[in-house]
Amino acid sequence: MPIKSHPLLSSNDQPFAVHDGRLLSRGELWADVRALAEKLPDRPYVFNLCENRYLFCICLLAAATRGQICLLPPSGRPAVIADILKDYPRALVACDKFQAYDFDTVHIAAPRTGNPASAPEYDWAKPSVIAFTSGSTGKPKPCVHSLETFGISAGMAVRALDLTNRRLSMVSTTPQQHMYGLETSVFWPLFSELVLYDERPFFPEDIRLCIAGAPYPALLLTTPTHLRTLVKTEGRWPNLAGVISATDTLSERAAREIAAILGQSPREIYGSTETLSFACRDTLRTALWQPYAGVKIIRSADRTLLESPHLPSPVRLQDTLEPQADGRFDVLGRNADMVKIGGKRTSLSELNKRLTDIEGVEDGFCLLQTTGKNAGRLAAVVVSHLDKPSIRKRLLVHLDEVFVPKTIYFVEAIERCATGKLSLAAREKLLAELGGDV
Repeated sequence: MPIKSHPLLSSNDQPFAVHDGRLLSRGELWADVRALAEKLPDRPYVFNLCENRYLFCICLLAAATRGQICLLPPSGRPAVIADILKDYPRALVACDKFQAYDFDTVHIAAPRTGNPASAPEYDWAKPSVIAFTSGSTGKPKPCVHSLETFGISAGMAVRALDLTNRRLSMVSTTPQQHMYGLETSVFWPLFSELVLYDERPFFPEDIRLCIAGAPYPALLLTTPTHLRTLVKTEGRWPNLAGVISATDTLSERAAREIAAILGQSPREIYGSTETLSFACRDTLRTALWQPYAGVKIIRSADRTLLESPHLPSPVRLQDTLEPQADGRFDVLGRNADMVKIGGKRTSLSELNKRLTDIEGVEDGFCLLQTTGKNAGRLAAVVVSHLDKPSIRKRLLVHLDEVFVPKTIYFVEAIERCATGKLSLAAREKLLAELGGDV
C-alpha cells in the first residue's frame, strides 16, 4: 500500500498525541501543521531543535509541507550548529524555548486553530530529513531520508513488535533529534494507533510519574544507560505495558534485572542513523536478532549489506553481522571496534557490555592503547567503587585473559550524550585528562 494512502492519515477523529496534558486528535495535528507551515520563513533547511516532542513533530511536518528539509544535529550546541551551517547555508533554527543563538531563529508554538483539518499533500519520496550520526566514531555524518522511508519502516517495525492496532502512550527518554527517538516516538505514532507523548522525562521518578499518568498504558522507549538507573529504584511501575531499548545491546543479566524491577521483559530494536531500525529481539529468549519482514542481510568477505523495502538501495553496514540458516543474525561487532590480540578476536562493544554488567561498575568503557609501553594492550576507564583486582576477577568469568584490561583508570563520571553514547570528542577529552600512555 502506498504510504500516501495510509488510512490513518485521513482518520481525523483518531487520538494522535498528548500535548500539555491534553489529548489531541489527528485532525488537530494537521490543523496545527497547516497553520505553522504558513508562518515558517522561506528557507531551504530548518534546524529542528524543538525539545517538546509534539512541537518537534508539527515543525517537521510543516517544513515538509513547504518542501523544506529538517536538519537534525547530534547536539543543539551553537558550535555544532555553526559547523553544520557551513554545508547548509541559509538554514533556519527552529526551537520551542527562547535561546541566545547568533543564528536566524524562529520560535515554535502550537497554533491551536480549534478546527480539525485534513493531511496536507506531500511528496513522500522527496528528502525531508537529514539526520546526523552521533559522532561516536568521528565527525557526524549526514544521512538523508524521506517521509516514505519513515512510513514504510514504521509499518515494518510495528508489525514485527506486534504493536498493530494497539493504543499505547509512547513515553521516550530519547531526544527526537536522534534516529531511535525520531522513528519510535514520532513516526511510529504517525503511522499506527500508538500515541505520541510530548514529554521527555529524564530522572527515574519523573519517568515513573509520566508512565503512571499517561492516558493509555505506556510503552517505555529508552536506552541501556537509562535502564541501569531504573533498576536501582524501588516501588511499583503501574501502567507500564512494555519496554523497548536501543542504542546499545543489553546483556541477559541486565534484561533479567529489568524484568524483575519493572515487571516487563525488555525488547530491543537494532538499526542505525543510516538505515533506521530493521531487526528486534526479546533479550531473555534469544541472543539472535530477527529481521523485520522483507529485510535481507547479505554478508561477504569484507562487508555486510542491508536490503530492505524501506531503503531505496542497499546500505553497507558499519557492523559485522553473521546471518543464520533460519534468517536471524548475530552481531559480531562494529567494524572499527574489532580487536585482535594473541590471535583471538573480539569487539570493544562486547568488552564494554561485560564491563558495565559488573555489579558495582556504574559506567565504563574499554579501549586499545596505541602509544607508549602499553601500545597494543587493552585498558578500561570506569566509574566504580570496586578495586582493580575485583574488576579483573569479575571479567575473567566471561572473557579470555588476553581481553581483560591490564590498566584500569578510575574517574568520577563519563560524559555521555542523551542517548547514552560516548562521542569521540568526549572520549578523547577524557583520555587527555587522564594522561599517561592511554
